[in-house]
Amino acid sequence: MSEREVPSETSVRVPVEFLRGLTRAAFTTAGLDEESAAIVEEVLVRTSLRGVASHGLHAVPQYRRQLLEGGAKADAPLSVEAERGGVIRVDAHAALGPLAASQATELAIARARAHGVAIVSVRNANHFGAAGHYALQGAEAGCIAMVAANTPPIMAVTGSRARTIGNSPLGFGAPRTGGVPFVLDIAMSRVAGGKVRLALQRGAQVPFGWILDPDGEPTTEPADFLERRGALVPMEDHKGYGLSLMVETLAGALSGAAMLHGVGNWLYTPETPSDTGYFLMLIDASPDSLYDGVQARIGELCERISAAPLAPGAERILIPGELEAEHEMRALEGGLELPESAWAPLRALAVEIGLDLPRTVR
Repeated sequence: MSEREVPSETSVRVPVEFLRGLTRAAFTTAGLDEESAAIVEEVLVRTSLRGVASHGLHAVPQYRRQLLEGGAKADAPLSVEAERGGVIRVDAHAALGPLAASQATELAIARARAHGVAIVSVRNANHFGAAGHYALQGAEAGCIAMVAANTPPIMAVTGSRARTIGNSPLGFGAPRTGGVPFVLDIAMSRVAGGKVRLALQRGAQVPFGWILDPDGEPTTEPADFLERRGALVPMEDHKGYGLSLMVETLAGALSGAAMLHGVGNWLYTPETPSDTGYFLMLIDASPDSLYDGVQARIGELCERISAAPLAPGAERILIPGELEAEHEMRALEGGLELPESAWAPLRALAVEIGLDLPRTVR
């Protein structure tokens, strides 16, 4: 059975304000102050609002567990270890990943404003969720942004049959005149590991070619990857492998963070900081920057692409980020639709921390 053949799952529509309050409470009751919890809430709720279910609210219980068990530190402000103009090296002191990455992005935005470009490398961090969120954060501030992180080895490389390197999430964002920001969010595997986890929770199989079993054979069983420690498959074979090695160089080697098997796994060892590395490069593309006309040029570029002749059966040509922006608008207007498998752990968490459950619409 492929993922497309899984029977449809009952879903509920949950008020966004309840999800915001639940997320903030989940982290304040785990040790974060109100300001920090609000930053994490913005990252995770907005990621889900934009339709990236595998990296948004789905991760709230696990991030909370990481705080409670000590793998993420609640009182860990970023500290600048070294700087030269717009180039900055930062220690995150094992802060919760979405908090550290959001703060590092704000630091990069400020330095890009001052110097035209900023490069921020971060060590001693943790898993940060969706790379695209921070790329969007930079783009909405008028910057062209590239954001990447390393991960524990979960992907095979060309010629290997086991977990050898991380799948290297990479986000890219650019503001444009006349449209929402262009936002690309990819990993170097054929599919993000979070999607395999969602399939396991739903009792579904995954398409052939996504994952390998522990013997290096292709499989459709999510448990072969998640429980029996198989591997993800790199996208386009050597191309995905090479890009992943590029990200490991920028996020791991450059920052001084752990690399390859030295990176801790936040899912399996939540009591241990992962020493994840980040790489952020932001270019000031605001109207008063050196590149004062670039937003209009990016807008024109996207318009030309959107106007290309349609393939048979296609209704429109999407610019990366448009579908997510439309999903966010619908969710803000009518509530976020969550499948029961995603709502159940959030509902249980709300009961655990003493929140009244909202009225949901099926």
